[in-house]
Amino acid sequence: MPFSLHYEPIILPSLFNPSNDMALAADSCPYTPPPLVRRMEADLASLSRFWSSGPWGWSRDARWRYLRMGVSASSLPSPEWLRNARQLSSRAFACGYLSSLLRELHDGHFVGDEMRYLSALPSSLTASQQPQAPLVFKSPWSSSGRGVIFSPDGYTPEVLPRLRGFLRTQGGYLQDRLYTDKICDFAMEFVVRHGGEVEFLGYSFFLTGPRGNYRGNLIAPQSAIIQRIGVDEALLNSLILYHRQHLGSLGYQGPVGIDMMLLSGGRVHPVVEINFRHTMGSLALALWRQGITADCELTPVLAHGFQAVVRGGILSISYKS
Repeated sequence: MPFSLHYEPIILPSLFNPSNDMALAADSCPYTPPPLVRRMEADLASLSRFWSSGPWGWSRDARWRYLRMGVSASSLPSPEWLRNARQLSSRAFACGYLSSLLRELHDGHFVGDEMRYLSALPSSLTASQQPQAPLVFKSPWSSSGRGVIFSPDGYTPEVLPRLRGFLRTQGGYLQDRLYTDKICDFAMEFVVRHGGEVEFLGYSFFLTGPRGNYRGNLIAPQSAIIQRIGVDEALLNSLILYHRQHLGSLGYQGPVGIDMMLLSGGRVHPVVEINFRHTMGSLALALWRQGITADCELTPVLAHGFQAVVRGGILSISYKS
């Protein structure tokens, strides 16, 4: 759904608020994250020095934080703009965006036509259908592996209560095929500027755990990342062109990261996630451009808590209890 609302961005204090996806899900203002997430935001707050302006992501809560800092309301996105941005950030939007992409590009290398958004459990669901095809379920708003259910047997009795929870609290859920032949995860990083100009910033290559949790991002030149991805560049260029043509018409300004997967046989899932915010991939790109590639601590060394580090060319976040 295209949006025509824009705000004129100014130079705002940078803000690291990785709880923003949770704030979008709650849609409350102000939003109070769980204690461990609050600790993460406090411990890693200095990461905000690596981007020039604005928050990690926009929500009603992010706007409230800036108002608390003394920034005038006229310099911030309007409540209506934020409502539209929240819709864009939902996985429901990602499903529609992917469907349109597959119809327009119709390349045999692309997969993802099984990804759909559901606002109710399937009416044909019965226990006798078990076992089913492997599926992954996701809540409308979540990040870093939270709100994600990997189910090798589809709709099992263990999965149903969590899906009902997604329906009750967020109004729906995403269902997609669980690809057991995944080779790697990667992303395209963009920024949408005022007026709808879309700039492609580069590729990011990231590592995830078996449950989809974030493990780290490669910090390397683009040539090395493209080689690591191993996808035909002509195929990737067709996606870049598509995103540059379509992201600018959404009435959004700011960073956008589109997560993707390479599967066996050269197949590509072109839209696993769309993040209308900064990502660890965009942070990795910023570190590379600023020449931060050697092993180092990006945030203060703490006896207990979270720390962002670069080790062996990998950006990662660790936690010491």
